[in-house]
Amino acid sequence: MNLQVAIADLPQCRKDLTIEIAADEVKAEFEKSYESLLRSVKIPGFRPGRAPREIIKQRFGKDIKEAVTQSLLPHAIEHAITDHKLQIVSQPQINDISVNEGEPLKFRATVEIMPEFELKEYKGLRMTKRVERVTDEDVERTIERFRQSLAVFVPIEDRPAQDDDFVSVNLAGKYVEPQEEDDLKAEDVQIELGSKGTLPAFTENLRGVVAGDVREFRVKYPDDFTSQGLAGKTLDFIVTVVAVRGKEIPELDDDFARDFGLGENLEDTREKVQEALVAEAEGRANQKLRDKLLRRIMKDYDFEVPPSLVEQRAAERTQEAAYLLLQNGVQPQMIKDHLGAQMNENRAQAVFDVRSTLVMGRIVAAENIKITEDEVEDEIERMAMMSGEPAEQLKARLTKDEALSSIENRLYYQKALEAVVAHAEITTEEITENQVAVGS
Repeated sequence: MNLQVAIADLPQCRKDLTIEIAADEVKAEFEKSYESLLRSVKIPGFRPGRAPREIIKQRFGKDIKEAVTQSLLPHAIEHAITDHKLQIVSQPQINDISVNEGEPLKFRATVEIMPEFELKEYKGLRMTKRVERVTDEDVERTIERFRQSLAVFVPIEDRPAQDDDFVSVNLAGKYVEPQEEDDLKAEDVQIELGSKGTLPAFTENLRGVVAGDVREFRVKYPDDFTSQGLAGKTLDFIVTVVAVRGKEIPELDDDFARDFGLGENLEDTREKVQEALVAEAEGRANQKLRDKLLRRIMKDYDFEVPPSLVEQRAAERTQEAAYLLLQNGVQPQMIKDHLGAQMNENRAQAVFDVRSTLVMGRIVAAENIKITEDEVEDEIERMAMMSGEPAEQLKARLTKDEALSSIENRLYYQKALEAVVAHAEITTEEITENQVAVGS
């Protein structure tokens, strides 16, 4: 294709292409459009294909220009991008089209391209891997959580409710502040008396109740209450007691160990729990090490990134956050109301994500990293196990949504980061719980 292309640099990884298609090619395309119309349109008073060209121009001039433009522009843009080796990341924006028979076709196309940058040194970085020490107290706390998870609730009928009991109630609440709120109703709400997570007003007013009792009292929720719908509000409650229950926890013995399936006896269970905690601590340390190495590498880069990639990544982060909120029981309307603010917050991190992905891509090329089909299949199996979806069904959905490439990209990213770790000079240090708490 006979083109003239002038390229001007714009901010934010954009280029402005001024493209001119030679007049003879434009003329040939006009001729094709005329011939096509002559064969297909019917003009009153003329046999098919016999209408004068001037009449065709008069009646269909605008349509002919649009047809010529639609035919020539895509090829011109493709040639310009290929000839000038531009790595574009979004659809071109077309402006200032000028098309007339007998003249060159001129237009401007603005494109976003991959940024140009030099891969800097990523080998030999010195870093300390800090691994949390697993103590006997950690093991006992974990086993205690296992015991609590096996607890059963039993009715208490021979005495009134006291601290550490669980009182099941039906609630009817009327808002005092603000008064315009709808009344609150909830059934079979379980309240642990004296618990840190229970407001004192509930513990004080439900201590001493038995099934069937009705209590009326006022509750002022703190401004930082976990449920945003109740935070800072005051309600008058009518509470009907359904049941009072206690929690029975299994004895810490060999039977408990066998029932839980962690060993033949309590000592065996302790050993297995310690091994698991050590593996978890090592995994957390490795993840923190990778994060620190990534941050260290990215300090050397400040190149601009294409806005469209930033928007795409910010949208992905927002969707991921919305999905987690939905899983945690947050109402869809509340999630929707906060999506705009969440999107704005995610843009800054999205810039880092996009920039680091591009740098890791260069490391993939430098290290000649490959991804096999088996590795992709293993990742799909892992995702399926976490989501509870059959692997074949998940793969079919990902294939339909053209999302398999995102899995490959994630694996490439991970392998690139693993290569950085492999090339680093790492010192391992064991840290205590107190050091973890202060973030050291």
